[in-house]
Amino acid sequence: MKILIVDDSAQDRYLLKVNLEHRGCQVIEAANGEEGLRLAGAENPDVIISDALMPVMDGFQFLRNAKLDRTIRTIPFIFYSAVYTGFNEFELATSLGAIAFILKPKEPQAFWEELVAVLEKCRTKNEMSVSEKLLGEEEEFLKKYSHIVAKKLEQKVRELEAANALVEDKVQEWQETFDAIGDCVTIHDTSFNVLLANKACGVLLGTTPDKIRSRKCFELFHSLGEPVDGCPMRTALQTGHSSDIERFEPLFNRWFSVSCFPLHGKDGAVRGVVHYAKDITERKKLEEQLLQSQKMEAVGTLAGGIAHDFNNILMAITGYGSLALMKMTADDPQRKNVEQMLEAANRAAHLTKDLLLFSKKQVCERKVVDLNETVRKIEKFLSRVIGEEVEFKTILQELPVTVQADDHQIGQVLMNLATNARDAMPGGGRFTVTTEQILLDKEFSTAHGYGKPGRYALLTASDTGKGIDTETQKQIFDPFFTTKEVGKGTGLGLAVAYGIIKQHEGYINVYSEPGIGTTFRIYLPLAGRAADGVKEDCQGNTAVRGTETILLAEDNDMVRSMVKDVLTEFGYTVVVATDGESAIRKFNAGNGSIQLLLLDLIMPKKNGKEAFDEINKLQPGIKVIFISGYAPDFVLQQTAPDQEIHLINKPISPNLLLQKVRSVLDE
Repeated sequence: MKILIVDDSAQDRYLLKVNLEHRGCQVIEAANGEEGLRLAGAENPDVIISDALMPVMDGFQFLRNAKLDRTIRTIPFIFYSAVYTGFNEFELATSLGAIAFILKPKEPQAFWEELVAVLEKCRTKNEMSVSEKLLGEEEEFLKKYSHIVAKKLEQKVRELEAANALVEDKVQEWQETFDAIGDCVTIHDTSFNVLLANKACGVLLGTTPDKIRSRKCFELFHSLGEPVDGCPMRTALQTGHSSDIERFEPLFNRWFSVSCFPLHGKDGAVRGVVHYAKDITERKKLEEQLLQSQKMEAVGTLAGGIAHDFNNILMAITGYGSLALMKMTADDPQRKNVEQMLEAANRAAHLTKDLLLFSKKQVCERKVVDLNETVRKIEKFLSRVIGEEVEFKTILQELPVTVQADDHQIGQVLMNLATNARDAMPGGGRFTVTTEQILLDKEFSTAHGYGKPGRYALLTASDTGKGIDTETQKQIFDPFFTTKEVGKGTGLGLAVAYGIIKQHEGYINVYSEPGIGTTFRIYLPLAGRAADGVKEDCQGNTAVRGTETILLAEDNDMVRSMVKDVLTEFGYTVVVATDGESAIRKFNAGNGSIQLLLLDLIMPKKNGKEAFDEINKLQPGIKVIFISGYAPDFVLQQTAPDQEIHLINKPISPNLLLQKVRSVLDE
């Protein structure tokens, strides 16, 4: 038999064809009713087997048109379908002239037996006459059933339109959400091709999402022909689990945090990957600044501790050396040796002060000053430091630039910068210092990672030297880091400058390019009032004697012995204590005879501040001088703002010690 199979499912056609050809049939195939109608007229098959619902022309339309064509109207028509439209398909099929309606799926042998039985019926005259009779009643049937079919089809169309509208709304809602994500999001197939991309991804790549599709991700993001090492997408495809990585992308000069999430099919296999890339460049900058800050803080703490202990030793050296010098005659042959010893101790004291400045432990005696005047006072000295071969120029703002600053320390910063500038210009050049007032806004803070918004004084020091490369700039403020030869520098200059500016609640940064020059910018908060112009009190060199009783509390044996000897030598009565608790007991035992407390700031059991607080309750208004190698923050925090604190910084010469003691006693 020659059989025409009409079905839009290629797989169903194939299975049916193999089954029929196995039993000796010749098979012709069509994918829809329109194609089947054409093949039926051209091939004149013995039987037509058709699906019910198909695109272009369904099975019921195909049957009706076949029965209207006199050349093929007598060909037996059998439905083989699993589609249900909601009404009696069998009744509709037989009414149109089909001889059978076989339901899918059907086991091959059972299908063949039912098909043979149906075809046997077709061979009888009665059955054929019935078919002819039905064809004669076609018009009546169409009138009876066409409106039912039309209504059902109209209902299906409305349902499909509603479903399509809902799908379109969901797709639009999803697309808007997808594009609202501020980070780059793409969806890829298993071959690394981009299937979808959001707007942020298009902005990053300088194009539109449509132009990104179908391109390889490693081509777009890395300009490579294959995935990069450690590619998280490849890991997600291979393992079926999410994968994360942080990576610097040279193509964009940015850091990204990349996360890849596999998409699984119903069978559990990975069918794609969601690629999420977040720009973390600013976070990386902040992390780097935090690490740098932590490193500087750690080194500063170490430097402060070393300087504090070293100051105790220096104080004993300078104290006993000064006492020996006071008792020598002008022509004593050992006088020169003692003076050299004291000079060396003085240089060592300056080194420890540099360490304390870096560690932000050195006392900063700030007052309102005009930054212009600070530069003018040190201008001649800077000229000598910079040398004759380098042109030195200052550009100062006409109006006063007032800041809360320690004149001496700001001068030291400029001296350090001038020294480095001179060394960077061995063949000559230009060194320029400028002052101005500027406003730092939020954009500045965001871009640089530091700086509270507000008005600042900007002190700039620029040179035209050989410049500094990027790697060196990263370490430029590290203590003891230097590019100079051994013996040519300590590496503390810029570290000290950094410490001073931080202590002034300011900021310092460097900009440099090799071969062009270097510029240091220093930002200091502007003061609210003009410089008061008060000059520092001059300190005389004449020791002042006294007869008062002083309570000395110091845990360091050398310092305690030296201070006691100095004070005793000049007429004072000294009561000594080794810690805070001992100081309180000695004061109570003095029965009101003690007129001044000289307390080390840091001692065991009770520190100097705690000892003073208890003694002050016993005798309110007792005079006190704190003595220490540095000034911890808790001293200032625990002292009332209106309470004046006298502080002696170690090491101190006997003359200065005696003057400070006499000054406080005479207040």
